[in-house]
Amino acid sequence: MSAIDTLIAQISDPRLRERLTAEWDNAKKEKKFGLVFEDHLPELLPLYGAKPHKGDLVCRRQGALKDVWQIKSIHAGVATCVKPSNETHPSEPTRAAAEPVQFMVDELLVVREFGEPIFPALVPVDAVANGPADAPWHTLIEADNYHALQLLDYLYAGQVDCIYIDPPYNTGARDWKYNNDYVDGNDGWRHSKWLAFMEKRLKLAKRLLKPDNSVLVITIDEKEYIHLGMLLEEMFPDARMQMVTIVINAPGQTRKQQLARVEEYAYFLFFGAAEPPLVADDLLNDKPSHNPSTVRWESLLRSGTNSRRVDRPALFYPVFIKPASRELIAVGDSKPLGTPRSAWDIPNGSVAVWPLKSDGTEGNWRASPEYLRQLFRKGFVRLGEYRADEGRGTVWYLGKAAIQKIEAGEILVTGRDSQGAVIVVPNPELAFGRKTVAKTVWNRPSHHAGWHGTNLVGAMLPGKTFPFPKSLYSVADTLRLTVGSKPDGIVIDFFAGSGTTLNAVNLLNATDGGSRRCILVTNNEVSAEEAAALGARGLQPGDTEWEAQGICRSVTWPRSKYTILGQRDDGSVLTGEYLTGKTVERAKARSFTQIGFVDPAQLDTPTKKKQVVALIDGLPQTLVKDPCRFIVSEDHKATVLFDPAAAEDWLEALDGQEHITDFYIVTPTKRVFDQLKAQVVELLGSILVPEEEKRPMSAGFAANLAYFKLDFLEKERVSLRRAFREILPLLWLKAGAVGPRPELKRGEPEPVLFAPEGSNFVVLLDETRMGRLLKSLEVRTGLSQVFIVTDADESFKTMAQDVREVAGKANPGLAVVQLYRDYLLNFMINKNQDRAAGHTDTQGARA
Repeated sequence: MSAIDTLIAQISDPRLRERLTAEWDNAKKEKKFGLVFEDHLPELLPLYGAKPHKGDLVCRRQGALKDVWQIKSIHAGVATCVKPSNETHPSEPTRAAAEPVQFMVDELLVVREFGEPIFPALVPVDAVANGPADAPWHTLIEADNYHALQLLDYLYAGQVDCIYIDPPYNTGARDWKYNNDYVDGNDGWRHSKWLAFMEKRLKLAKRLLKPDNSVLVITIDEKEYIHLGMLLEEMFPDARMQMVTIVINAPGQTRKQQLARVEEYAYFLFFGAAEPPLVADDLLNDKPSHNPSTVRWESLLRSGTNSRRVDRPALFYPVFIKPASRELIAVGDSKPLGTPRSAWDIPNGSVAVWPLKSDGTEGNWRASPEYLRQLFRKGFVRLGEYRADEGRGTVWYLGKAAIQKIEAGEILVTGRDSQGAVIVVPNPELAFGRKTVAKTVWNRPSHHAGWHGTNLVGAMLPGKTFPFPKSLYSVADTLRLTVGSKPDGIVIDFFAGSGTTLNAVNLLNATDGGSRRCILVTNNEVSAEEAAALGARGLQPGDTEWEAQGICRSVTWPRSKYTILGQRDDGSVLTGEYLTGKTVERAKARSFTQIGFVDPAQLDTPTKKKQVVALIDGLPQTLVKDPCRFIVSEDHKATVLFDPAAAEDWLEALDGQEHITDFYIVTPTKRVFDQLKAQVVELLGSILVPEEEKRPMSAGFAANLAYFKLDFLEKERVSLRRAFREILPLLWLKAGAVGPRPELKRGEPEPVLFAPEGSNFVVLLDETRMGRLLKSLEVRTGLSQVFIVTDADESFKTMAQDVREVAGKANPGLAVVQLYRDYLLNFMINKNQDRAAGHTDTQGARA
């Protein structure tokens, strides 16, 4: 109980005590505690393309947006206007009484207050298709994000997996607008305006997220991070919220009388079962080194000592292959020493591969015929290089160490190749050792906003600047932590800016094979400097030249299109490479050095050998022992052969020493050096070096993107039967934006049944043709939505049941959705539609 409650309880007069208690209870209901800010005036939206009509709220095109009037009448191109009443239009808190005034209609601009009914339509602007025809499409919507979010609420309420936004940081540098006016550092209400601006949009965003498993991420800097945190705690009390510090400029940004700033912040809000996944890279500490335990196929041909046929006759036998396909088909038996190779019977259609050394002499295999057959049956043997003219080839097999790792799950068998040999890869869960949870401080060079944000956008859009774009990789890492385990997830960014989020979604999809869908929303505003320059030329918003300079049309759309195609409109390809975040292994040749200036015979003392070792980096002289014909150490990457006569023993010591990368051979004879080098390469193969996988930007992405502009219909055209062409994009989006967007051709009469081939939705516009709908559904598959236009609520339930009986089995999860004949009840935004909200079927929802 608060102190005031205690004081009220001490009042002896019961009537006064009850009266004060009631008043205090009312005050507590209305009073804000915690974060307090003004709600401010309602935001206004200018409709540059709308024609003024009687009753519309308008302002003068050359005047302030907040200076609103209401049209009383229009005659001969002249509008008679009055100030609207405070009760009907509260955009201005106080208004002095004013006489009617007259303006030319051409100088008026229609505006809508937030809260005033609006009838939206999505007008197709452009599209780029570079992915499979039946793949889901990304969406870019050019619009004020408040109204776009309201429309998205009708389409995807409770379906979104992640919302990632980078709102204006409110630095005071005129980087955002409130009611069409730039907010600068001199505005004493700028923090309050920003909070009111954000609260309206976050309320809508909350409705889009999956309540049982989703994540909201908001990036911010130090100007508003405290206020934003309090707002988020107040609005999302059930979320688990954390703030991540991201180093975006390690060198630091120096500012007068302040510490150098290196970071920005990201609030992560986890809803329901959502949680950060286990990752190999915690994004704070040094990246873990790659696990050197890679999958190694060993050469079946023995090298070193005891590698001749005479040393082990039982290990001399043929391996039979099909020469065309190089497929192993059988393993022969051994025969007594001295038996010619012609004594073996070769199966029809095959040839024999013998254990022959590079000089043509007979050697032996490392495995007995019976053991090799066991490996062959399991797919643990494969043929490498085959030299038909020499009757020899390289046969590879998996050794006992590799087989043990397969049994332990450290190596995974993912399939079989054309020879029937297993395809094996290191277990990705173990590739970097133990996985952990990402930390709340991220310190990665790839997150540098200048290098991988500003420079990246500048390279993609030569001559075009965009203020403070995000690092592509900080967004990609965020998405890995939020939708990395959701390959079909939906991601929304309603402060899309330069389009980094879509770029990151496409990169993530290309890396892990996902088909996540991204929805971008951004306005088409120009910067304050550009607005001044365009205004000086007599241009104004809505003019073609003005709109071409806007963010969406000059930055967001071209960047998104270019990155998908891998090239610009002029045909020039994007240069550079993306970092995918994946580690892959590349084959790299080992290093060989001939020490030819020393005669091996002269290295007859440890001291002389130490002098040679002193020339070799990474090899200590303490390894020289007497006698010392070569050095092979499990702790060092370099080896040296002092005496070529000891080559066989040296090669045997090298067997299995994959970590050795540098080989020094003391011999003045180039032929001897080359022979020993070839034997080492045959024995150990190449080095597998881990490196971050890269993707050429010129490769583009297998993705599709549709670009729309949010427009608003006049009230006279809001009947569904008169606006079907305009709402088709909305129905396509509600059905998942799968496959090419169907259109009703201009001039084409409205059909009673709209059921285009290849589309995943069907619309019945005339409920009396229900039989025709059911007939068409008998042969349809791949449907996700059936829309039925009807005001008969009870009849709709019956029709929906009939649809499911006919098409439900062939179309699992089919939703049947009621569309009202009156467009007002389906798509009007800014007002709650109780009637429409109250009529949903069990599997579908209102549009």
